[in-house]
Amino acid sequence: MKIAILQFDNRPIDKLGLMPLLVQRNAAYAARQGYEHHFVTAAPFDLPVYWQKPAMCRHVLRSGYDAVLWLDTDAVVHDLDRRIEDLFQGDELMVGAPDNPHWPQPFNAGVFAARGEGGAQLMGRWAELFEGTNWERTATAWVCHGEWAGADFEQGAFNGRLLETLKAAGELRIADWRVLQSPFPVEGAFTLHFAGPFRSNLPVYLALDGASPAAG
Repeated sequence: MKIAILQFDNRPIDKLGLMPLLVQRNAAYAARQGYEHHFVTAAPFDLPVYWQKPAMCRHVLRSGYDAVLWLDTDAVVHDLDRRIEDLFQGDELMVGAPDNPHWPQPFNAGVFAARGEGGAQLMGRWAELFEGTNWERTATAWVCHGEWAGADFEQGAFNGRLLETLKAAGELRIADWRVLQSPFPVEGAFTLHFAGPFRSNLPVYLALDGASPAAG
């Protein structure tokens, strides 16, 4: 199988703090497993940064890849021996997980995987939820006048308009939050997500034995 790990961040690298070290670890994991790692630094579509991810994943899946793992810049592969293929347990096209218990969302868009043409179509359905009604395109950025992380954002739109339908159809499997969204290296964690206030965990995590980019 041809598998890609996909990441995107158009902020200057000096604004990313320790997160480039997570990107390096993800790239090292990809090389170890025979995957390809893509860290995109310029927005490929004329969309808000939050809405780049479904459009980018659709493009990757239609560019010869069998599966894609999306990782926000503050997310990292923790279990370097576990393979992305193992996230899929049946016929599902997409695997995601809820927020960690600090937040209530049933799906967190910071880490997810999709596969096949069916996955590309699913990503297309997600991307098409962008309506732009509460977004303003300025000369330098997209500005949202709606609620943060609400229906105008990719995660809120997915949770409100796609999640239950996809689950009922068997197209989406929601894994335990500990598998994809834990901000701590707990048992069973494949990826960690240092979102929001959990960014403060990064120095400790990176100092742990085995957490360096070239570990293993």
